[in-house]
Amino acid sequence: MPGGCLTDSRLKLPISTVTATQPTRNVVFPPGVLISMFNASILALVLQCGTTAAAAIIIVFTPTVGFGCRSLGYTIYAGISIVILLLTIISTISARISETRSEHSTVVKSFTASIAIALRRTCLLLACINAVGLIVLSCFQFTHFLDNCYCNASVIGRGTDSHLIIIYEGWTSTMRTAWISATTLAAASMAIYMIYLWLISALPTEIDRL
Repeated sequence: MPGGCLTDSRLKLPISTVTATQPTRNVVFPPGVLISMFNASILALVLQCGTTAAAAIIIVFTPTVGFGCRSLGYTIYAGISIVILLLTIISTISARISETRSEHSTVVKSFTASIAIALRRTCLLLACINAVGLIVLSCFQFTHFLDNCYCNASVIGRGTDSHLIIIYEGWTSTMRTAWISATTLAAASMAIYMIYLWLISALPTEIDRL
């Protein structure tokens, strides 16, 4: 009997050793993470584009109607924000690839890690530039710095057809429609985003079960 016990223990040791040393598959993202990233990215775009487009619509349809200095500033702000979001997603994917690669894939780990770090620094720089630009644009708008013939005539959008309306009659309904539509768009974008956050916090996700 003692000999049998010794034989069993010796037989179990190689089995457990082989099981522990079996190669495992490197999973970059756990189940459900990519879906959560996709949903969060889409909702961020809805919030960003919805509110920025609302501000641009109000300015574009305020006489003189057309694409001008103020709407151009908001458009640049929205464009840079979208670029930051895309670069952040790529940086996150690169960082996860670097973390989940085996120790033998040193070239892949170092390359993806370098890309992730470079993109994060680029996003930080663009975010600072975007924030400063939005503050400067707001200061220009509140101090009436943009109340000049070039900006008020919407030269950027109308080109040679640009003109300046001093007294406008009949534009009241158009302005009111544009303002109501833009306000509704901004409020709807914020409501969709807040409802999404509430649903995510209330319902358990696949990540919480890991």
